[in-house]
Amino acid sequence: MKKVLLIGADGMLGGELRERLEKNYDVVGTTLETLDICDREAVLNKAKEVKPYYIINCAAFTNVDACEVKEDLALAVNGTALANIADAAKQEDATLIHISTDYVFAGDMQVDKIYTEDMTPNPVSAYGRTKLVGEENAKCAEKYYILRTAWLYGLGGKNFVKTMLKLSESKDEISVVDDQHGSPTSTTTLCEIIEKIMEKEPEYGIYHSTNEGFTTWCKFTRKIFELANISTNVKAITSEEYKEMYPQSSDRPKNSMLSKEKLKNIGIVPSKWEDALSTYLKEELK
Repeated sequence: MKKVLLIGADGMLGGELRERLEKNYDVVGTTLETLDICDREAVLNKAKEVKPYYIINCAAFTNVDACEVKEDLALAVNGTALANIADAAKQEDATLIHISTDYVFAGDMQVDKIYTEDMTPNPVSAYGRTKLVGEENAKCAEKYYILRTAWLYGLGGKNFVKTMLKLSESKDEISVVDDQHGSPTSTTTLCEIIEKIMEKEPEYGIYHSTNEGFTTWCKFTRKIFELANISTNVKAITSEEYKEMYPQSSDRPKNSMLSKEKLKNIGIVPSKWEDALSTYLKEELK
């Protein structure tokens, strides 16, 4: 049984991934309490102890607004720590699987175009900048898969879907941005992609890993409410209107649309975002 060192095994993605991988792999999970990824010696020693075939990094500082005011901390966790993890992978001749984000792009491309893996990143937020440093450091592992995802939600953590469901309990109308485009992605879909990458072991590199299809936050919310039989009205607003309402918020990409052609070319076809959402809500609303 191949050994997996799963970093961030108690997070929204890591928790679900651990449960799935334990059926076919010998998984050793770490959490914030059991491994400080910013401590180089601790990371190298952990890898030496486990001797993994794969190191999967699901740990990240993902609060986009908080990254703006705590960029040093975000850089340590999202960026510098990846040099430690990559060195540990190299030391044990392990393959690194690292989860990255659409935020490495500026998101200012016209929405009739989509981002491919070979386009030059150009982050405009602290979160995006720190995650890009992480990508560059992850490449030092030499044997690596960087999976860029977007708009992630899942059962085991705070996410947009849960927030909308909660708001609908006390509001007759919710205002949601309708000019930011992307692919809502369930942790289940991302776990499936990770598992297939592990099975197939395709060419190393970056793979855009989201659900199929594109929408806006507003239309995503309307679909959530439709599937959950919620009557709350969803009012479409612009990013500028949202910024006026919440001046402290970080700028979000207008275009987060990631091409999945590279993934499809290796025989991995993610499900449509609407289908993944429907599956998720059946569990969430139980």
